[in-house]
Amino acid sequence: MPPLPKAVLDDIHLSHAKQLAQFEVPRSRNAPLEDAPPTLFGDTINWINANKAAVQAAQAAQCTSPSPDSPNWDTVFFSLMESDAVYLRRFEEVYDAIVAARAGDLDLAVTHLQKAQEDVDTVAALLDCTFIQLCDFASRSPDGYWYHAGAYCGLFVSNSTSKPFMGVAYKGTSNAREVVTDLDWDPIAPARPGIAWGALVHQGFYGGLFGTFSPARDAQIPFDVMLAQLTTAYASRDQAVLHFTGHSLGGGYCTLTYAEFLRQQDAAQFKNFVFGDMYSYGSPRVCLQPFASQVNSLTQAGGGKYVFRIVNREDPVCTVPPRTASQLAEYPFIHVGGAWKLDDSGPFKMVQEPPPVDPQSVVDIIWNVKNHQTSDYYAGWQKTPHS
Repeated sequence: MPPLPKAVLDDIHLSHAKQLAQFEVPRSRNAPLEDAPPTLFGDTINWINANKAAVQAAQAAQCTSPSPDSPNWDTVFFSLMESDAVYLRRFEEVYDAIVAARAGDLDLAVTHLQKAQEDVDTVAALLDCTFIQLCDFASRSPDGYWYHAGAYCGLFVSNSTSKPFMGVAYKGTSNAREVVTDLDWDPIAPARPGIAWGALVHQGFYGGLFGTFSPARDAQIPFDVMLAQLTTAYASRDQAVLHFTGHSLGGGYCTLTYAEFLRQQDAAQFKNFVFGDMYSYGSPRVCLQPFASQVNSLTQAGGGKYVFRIVNREDPVCTVPPRTASQLAEYPFIHVGGAWKLDDSGPFKMVQEPPPVDPQSVVDIIWNVKNHQTSDYYAGWQKTPHS
């Protein structure tokens, strides 16, 4: 039985269709890199079926961990599957939804949107969750940017009424626009007051999450759209424990989002959320100081809100930006704490930055990129102490 009333789900789907009505139609229905690797759906299903005990243990813990020094490795698996699943939307159906919405047929647009997320829904059902898309700007550029992308994320709502939880999951890089977004790491001051405690921010990530997208009608900001949809869903499921997750680019977005929830946790829009931990995978750095020190100070032992930044072996994405070791002095990007490395001998807690780990050479990046995919993170997770 779905955990949210049908009227709430219908309202969220309709809001998404109305958002698409303001999109430009993408250049191609079969855009390169848009869809997930062909094996990802089957692999994800197999991983979940092979680890049902871990899924059940994570559900029982409401996707939380006991302390910043003791990650719940069952929850790490569960949130990795959420991060994996948001890659599975079908771009061709999203394209058709945009065309229908721009023609004024919102009902048809909703139908295409539902088809677009059928594989995500299948994964969510195996996790005993209902999936709701929160925002989708992955095929558009924020104002003032060239060929960038905005954030795409969804919500996994547990079907349990006794131990409810929700997971906000951001999609990683899967199209050319998102590659450009990743590479545009010049640090900028947030135009929006207070974001990241005023720290300099990765320009591409900031624009993709907090930039303004001006369509034909109302301008939109992905973070605000996400928060509005999340608030609607959460109102029908009060006291659900909220966690945040994402892989690669999605890890960058979820880090910025989690930080904003921490920063404003006492503000009216945020204080009713019961939110717990963040689990990122293969995330690049997103900010300079004082960002990391502020996040770390708000995720100390005993607080019930912890950061777990998972790094698989020598994943090169976790060592950037900047691009080279010689740039570190001029561009002192820094990771938040809570880093755990997945290694052949098992997981271990990494030394906290600063100093930042040096970016890898081009040769090492090419060699070590094999450690970055979600399948690589799953292989590393198998060596952890889990159910």
